[in-house]
Amino acid sequence: MRSLQTFAIFLAGSLFPVFLFAQTKPATFTPQDMLQVVDFVPGSEPAVSPDGSSVAYATMDTSLQSNILAAHPDGFLWVTRKEGKPIKIAGGDYADTPVWSPDSSKIAFVRTHDTRRRVCLWNAADGAVVEIGEDFPKDTSLWASPRPAPQWSGDGKTLVYPALEPIPAAPEPESQLIHSTDAAMPFDKPFNDIRTWTLWAADASTGKVHRLTPQAVALSSFSISPDGTSVLYRAKVPETISLFRHERSQDWILLMDGVKPPRPLLEGRTPAWIVFSPSGNELIFPEKGKLRSIDSSGTGEKVVAEKFPDKTRSPLPARSGWLAFLAGRPGTGPTDPKMYSILEPTWDVAVLRVGSGSPQILTAGDKDTQYSDLAWSGDGNRLFFRSVDENSYRETIGRWNAADGKREAIYSADQATRALSITGNGGEVVFTSMNATSPENGFELKSGEPQPSPVTDLNPQLASFAFVAPQMFSYYSGDGDPLKALLYLPAGTDANHPVPVVTYTYEKLTPYRNRFDAEAQWYVSHGYGFLMPDVLIKVGHLSESYVKSVVPAVNAVRAMNLTTGRFGITGGSLGGLAGLSLISHTDIFTAAVLRAPPSDYFSTWGDGRDRDVWTIEAGQGRAAGTPWDHREAYIENSPFFVADHVHTPVLIVHGEADFTVPFQQGLMMFSALRALHRTADMLIYRDGEHSIVRGSRFRFIDFHEHTMEWWEKYLKPS
Repeated sequence: MRSLQTFAIFLAGSLFPVFLFAQTKPATFTPQDMLQVVDFVPGSEPAVSPDGSSVAYATMDTSLQSNILAAHPDGFLWVTRKEGKPIKIAGGDYADTPVWSPDSSKIAFVRTHDTRRRVCLWNAADGAVVEIGEDFPKDTSLWASPRPAPQWSGDGKTLVYPALEPIPAAPEPESQLIHSTDAAMPFDKPFNDIRTWTLWAADASTGKVHRLTPQAVALSSFSISPDGTSVLYRAKVPETISLFRHERSQDWILLMDGVKPPRPLLEGRTPAWIVFSPSGNELIFPEKGKLRSIDSSGTGEKVVAEKFPDKTRSPLPARSGWLAFLAGRPGTGPTDPKMYSILEPTWDVAVLRVGSGSPQILTAGDKDTQYSDLAWSGDGNRLFFRSVDENSYRETIGRWNAADGKREAIYSADQATRALSITGNGGEVVFTSMNATSPENGFELKSGEPQPSPVTDLNPQLASFAFVAPQMFSYYSGDGDPLKALLYLPAGTDANHPVPVVTYTYEKLTPYRNRFDAEAQWYVSHGYGFLMPDVLIKVGHLSESYVKSVVPAVNAVRAMNLTTGRFGITGGSLGGLAGLSLISHTDIFTAAVLRAPPSDYFSTWGDGRDRDVWTIEAGQGRAAGTPWDHREAYIENSPFFVADHVHTPVLIVHGEADFTVPFQQGLMMFSALRALHRTADMLIYRDGEHSIVRGSRFRFIDFHEHTMEWWEKYLKPS
């Protein structure tokens, strides 16, 4: 969304920034322009070849209407050689998930034609494309998990890939008897990921394939042993797939030849993770504060390292014998493991020389810094990682040298970076980066150079727009808690040229400071300020938390003497509930536009879905218990029961096909406001699901046009 460059200012008391008028009026950023912003296909960010000669990536096709907010968009695959123009791979077909062979001679990728997918190999020497195996269905589901990519064996002779199985049709029965003792509610079906895959192995030289898994499995992850002889995978236990928040997983191992069936590992135990040891002779996993190992037969369990951190994730073994992982810093993160929270532990970078020594926490002394995105060089001698300063949100790419144990920062900027890709010798890192005024692109940083060079230019059409970066300021909640907010202002805003401000609310928003936010830029280009405050939600008091967090942020902006005094409130889903809570408890807002807003805790809890029982009790609703134990909390946090306090004109937008927040929730609040003769409109989309606009150019443009008409009517009256 956004980036902080020279505009970064913290508010201690009042803030009075001064902006100069642009000499010419900048181009207006429209919904049509928003739809033309090109992104990378998820899971297909720039990947550098091991020899550093080329970069492969896939970009979304913005002309394809079905790509609007798609979980699995279609795009074009490109290869860029050093100082050359991008070459499109796979002709006119869509393609994605490029994976380089260890010797950089080939790319394995997945091509899409119509509704079918197939794994292919691209030869770097002559550009020839060879198909592998048989077609499998395209993933058209809304389950937004990364596409499982093919994987090469260490010697580059074998390719292992997952093929999606068709999802069988499940017609609804004419009648259904549900027992109170049933383990699951049938109405949770839309939230149950029922996708299954089969694993296949292909000979990279001949293209011959053979099946590895006899049956389709609900695949979570897989990896190939360092010697290329076996495959480890994790899959969900089939009978638990329909059990909301009670799914279980099982780890399996099989030989690459596929002759013998998969063998389960650690039956009845599911550690946080399990991976091949760097040597490949063992499988290692954490359990009860120790790092343990078993052999490939599942026997011979022993302790590899004592005093292993309790919370770990993202294990990454290296061929040099090291294991890197992220370790949760003690005393950080949520205090109540049963209660939903966006709070994360502080993750440190840790390494362990497997078979000797104890874990080393490389970043334990770094205060207010969050680490992620571990990536080894191909030779296993250099570890790269990303860090975020949790106060300024400035990001840094760091490097640790295994030979001498030295750690250093190799690049730091007010940008949002991700998807680190490293050459074989660690001399070059490719990554994606964006800032508040520029969408994501790929960049290349060579060892010893202070600044990266661009490897992609996805959106040259945006050069005519004068995008702005947000200011970040500090303020205090109604309870005296320190909070921060982002504020976008059109160029030229000052006391003599004030603007109305639209406030967007959800929960913690300042981490988006260095990300490009098309929605914010749309508001700014139309002459509106755009305010994004952080919210500290206290268990049992959601509505009160929003009032105590958002209203002080609005008052802080009002005190800057930069606004017309007219503020709007907008948000969707949880943000829609927040908006209803705000306009039913305060008249500080002149108008509201709220998307898919829940309005009543009781009916949400009792809509027949175990998902929503959890959502209200311990999820985003955070009522902390049942309607019988916390009746007052259910009433106090339901805007429906205080609809008679609403005096703010509100446009409620909801899709009839919304199965996340059922359409009835928005209609219920609108009906109350109508009965009370309040100023309220309801914009209904027959085929709109929770996003409202997904897969529809008409809905995307129509929603934004109706929204801007509402603001023009109430925030910019003639």
